[in-house]
Amino acid sequence: MFNRLRSYSCAATPLPIMEAAVALWNDEAHVVENRALYRAKFDIAARLFGDRFGFYRPAGGFYLWLDVGDGEAATRRLWQEAGIRTLPGAYLTRPDADGTNFGKPYIRIALVNDIETTERALARIVQVL
Repeated sequence: MFNRLRSYSCAATPLPIMEAAVALWNDEAHVVENRALYRAKFDIAARLFGDRFGFYRPAGGFYLWLDVGDGEAATRRLWQEAGIRTLPGAYLTRPDADGTNFGKPYIRIALVNDIETTERALARIVQVL
């Protein structure tokens, strides 16, 4: 009866696979390593941006939000002049009732590459902007 209920109500993941998943999810070593990696990337960003573009170190996450005046124009310029892809903040927000899009002045940068690539890319962003 339990097997029939399980097959109707959820994906029937075999118990040995669920046990392996539990063991993997309980391993926090990769979490510690990942946090250190993002901390290093934010350290690089802090060194390169300083107090420019409204830079701040967020409490968590792996994105930088920079105030560049016009996020769409900056995104286009970074792609054309430096080969760097960012996302305009206006693409992630909706206009207010009066039509104001509070994301418009920003770009979002994902710090997802390795340390060396991230440092080169952030340095090019500083040069271009």
